[in-house]
Parts: sequence; structure tokens; C-alpha cells
Amino acid sequence: MIVIKKSVAVNVLLAVLFFYSCNQAQVIKKADNQKIEIEPKVLERLGDSVQFNLKVSLPNASIRKNELYAANLVFTYGNNRYKFNNSLMVSGDTLDPHAKIEVSGRFSMPFLAGMEKGALQLQSGITNGRQEIEDRAPEITLTQGIITTASLAQIGQYRGQQMIPVLGTHIAMDSPESMGMLADQWQVVEEMLAAYSNLPYTAKTPFLEVLKGPGDWSHKKWKMEGLPHFVELNREVFSWYETNYHTQFESKREGISDIQRSILARNIRQGTVSADTLSEQELAVAISKEPGWSEQEQLLRAMEEVYPSPFVYNNLGVVFLNQANRVTDTREKNQLLENALFAFNRSNAFFENPHAVYNLGLVFWLWGDKFSAYNNFYRSLALTRSDQLTKTYEAALGAVSIFNGDYSLAAIHLNKAESNPINLFNQGLANFLAKDYYNATIKFEESAIQNMSNGYPFYGLALVAARNGEMEKLYENLEKAVNRSDFLRNRAVADREFVLFHEQEKFKEILRKK
Repeated sequence: MIVIKKSVAVNVLLAVLFFYSCNQAQVIKKADNQKIEIEPKVLERLGDSVQFNLKVSLPNASIRKNELYAANLVFTYGNNRYKFNNSLMVSGDTLDPHAKIEVSGRFSMPFLAGMEKGALQLQSGITNGRQEIEDRAPEITLTQGIITTASLAQIGQYRGQQMIPVLGTHIAMDSPESMGMLADQWQVVEEMLAAYSNLPYTAKTPFLEVLKGPGDWSHKKWKMEGLPHFVELNREVFSWYETNYHTQFESKREGISDIQRSILARNIRQGTVSADTLSEQELAVAISKEPGWSEQEQLLRAMEEVYPSPFVYNNLGVVFLNQANRVTDTREKNQLLENALFAFNRSNAFFENPHAVYNLGLVFWLWGDKFSAYNNFYRSLALTRSDQLTKTYEAALGAVSIFNGDYSLAAIHLNKAESNPINLFNQGLANFLAKDYYNATIKFEESAIQNMSNGYPFYGLALVAARNGEMEKLYENLEKAVNRSDFLRNRAVADREFVLFHEQEKFKEILRKK
């Protein structure tokens, strides 16, 4: 009798285990029988992040009331794994057993170095009550690699060029925009307004407020044009100020020759004579003659002690900015960018000017904060009416818009920029990413014609050829690009734009040759 009971118990246990094993297999099969859609099919870097949409469809009635379906994502690159905080989940308790089962979500992850070669993987499973099935559905690779073409947008960042680009806008003493940037700022024109007796003080007050407000001289004059009595004051005060400003600046200190100024500037750098041995204007000229960044820094720091001004702090910030663009050590680079940030803020503390605001945008650009960079570039545009400066700021706005994935906006900005090799390349890049390959080709070719030593436009033409399947053009232009730039050679090895050609012997041969 006891033997019979034991036999029954064993049979019941075996039946339970068999039922559980079948149920487990069914659950795994249900999780494995999912239909997965990802958009875009190949991930793309936009700005500093990678974003995509994911949708999973399951067979009708495949999840019971006491079950929970979950799909978790991970991005693997090298020895690193990025785990997403959110996942796709759906509970059987919330489902209509006769309805189609779909669950979707939008995902985002920061773009980190090395991710361009990684893979996005999904692992799904079903929880049965509170007991999770251990044997999940096999991990699925959804997509491999990340397209980073938008990051080719240029604002002069250093990428192994023979000639390191110069970043930032100096305040040059030979331009109309330089007025009001020295230590006396608007003192001369304020005194002229005060001395003008044909108008009461109340009529002149709005003009003084504009002078003390934001913007360069071109912006201030534009603001004053809308004020009563502008025509009269422009004729009697402002025109004279404009005419005589640079004449006064160019007048040399009596008895000081170019050679003497150079010797005194060297002594100021070495600390053997006081900075005020030279006038503010003479120091500004001496700084413009110095080819080295460290020499400029020494003179500007000396000038800061005796003639602090928007001019000094903006140009000192430009020095730090370019020093940062020439170092590889991250800690040193960040310290130099901090110095630049402080200097540009000091320049703006006198009065907000487009030079320092634009240059702040470049600091954020090098830091990877493209949102802040765009805001500063846009603000600088509002602080000037100078045609030349406007073109510079439009070019920067176009480059950041490409990086952020807004190609239409990029085209609008770049159409207003100067037609130089960098801006033409950026225009071609914006067209290429918008899938306008005809106009992309035209702009890349125009960029190449202006500077045949630059590898970027040839790389752009290779990208167009790759998308169009034109192998001969691809190899011809890729060879020109990598022969001109080791940065582009190293990039092409992992560039997802060329994924269909990476194993081609001709492609490998081009990258091997130097």
C-alpha cells in the first residue's frame, strides 16, 4: 500500500515536472516567436546621442493573465556594455486575449568613443507569476555599428591637419567692430554727446543707454537709427567718431619706431619693464605682430594689469581656445577651456559683445555641448550687423545644425555663410545627409577646387559614390582622401557608410597604401 502511494506521488511529481517543462518551453518559444522592428535600421549618431524606436509584436494570446513579457536592451562595444534603463514590458492582465499584442518605445543612449563598432542586442523573456523563467529566448543582435557621418561637420577642430586651424574671432583694431572695445570703451562718444548742446539731456539719454547696452558698434548704430534725432546726431557726433577713431588709433607714439616697440614688447613679456611703457594702442599692435600663442598670452596678461578691457579678455580667451585645440591631454585641455570660458565671460561683463559670445560657443563646441554652442552662436548673430561677422556666425550655426541632425536648418545657415572650402564641405555634408546627392556632389567638388590639399571633400565624394554603388568613383575619391589625411584613413576602416566594401580587396589595398 505504501509502495503504491509512493508510486502515485512519483507519477504526480513527474507529471508536474513534465507540465512545467512543456510550459517553460512554450514560454520560451513565445518569447522567441516575436517580430521586432527597429527604426532606423542602422543606428546614427545625432549630436551627442543615439536615438531609435523599437516595436515588438507577439502572437495573439501568447501571454496569459499571470505572465509578464519583458525585452531588455544592451549595447556592446569592445569590452564595454551600455545597459538601457528602460525596457519594453507588457502584462497579460492588461491584454485583450483576442487582440494583437504590440509593445513599443523610444530609446536613447549617449554616444561614447568606440560605439561606432558596437552592436545593439535584445534579450526577452516572460515572467510566470513571480517566478521568472531562467532560460530566456536567445539574445538577438538587432543592428551593428553606428553611422557617425554628421560628426564630420567642421568649425576648425583639429583632426591631424598639417596646418592646425585657428579658432575664434579676434578683436582686430583695424575693423569698424573694434570701436568701444578698448579700456575707454564708449567714453569718447559719451563725452561728445554730453558736449553737444543742440539737444536736451533727455533727448540724448536713449542714445547713452544703447551705448551701454549689448552689441558691437554696428549693432548699436542700428539700434540708434530708430531713435528720434538720430539723423542730426549721426551727422554731428557719430560720423566724426567713426572717421577719427582709426585715425587716432593709427597715430604712433612720438619717437617710438616699429623696432623700438618690438623691443619694448619683448621686455614687457619678460617682466623687465612695466606694461604701461607702451600705450594701449601700441600694445594692441605689438600683440598682433606676435606669431606665437604663448607670446600673445604674456603680452595680453601684462596688458590686462594696466588696460583691462573687452579687447584684452576676448583676445586672451582666443589664445586659451587655440591652445586647448592643440593639446591631447584631456586634463590640460579642460583647464585651458576653463581659462577661455572665464576670459570670455570677463569680456562680456563690460558689455555683451558678439566676439566673446561666439567664442563662448566654440568653448562649448570643443566640450561637446552642442546645445549651448548653438545658443551662443545664435545670440552672437543678434549682436552685430557686420556682414563679415554674420557670415562667420551663420557658418558655425550650420555646422552645429548638421551635427544635431537638422539638415534643412543647416542648409539655410550655410547658404548665408562665406563660400570657403570648409563651409562648402559642410553644405555638401548637409545635402548628403538629406539624401540630395546631386547637390552634395556639386558642393564637395567646389570645396575640392578651392583647396585640393584637403581630404574632406574627396571623402564626401567617396560617401556619395558608396551610397550610389559607384565603385570606381568610390575608390578614386577614397584614395585621394586618405592620402591627404590620416584621420580620414583611420575613420574609413570602421565607417559604416562603407560597410559593403570593407571586405573588398581594393578597399583594403587603398587603406594599406601610404
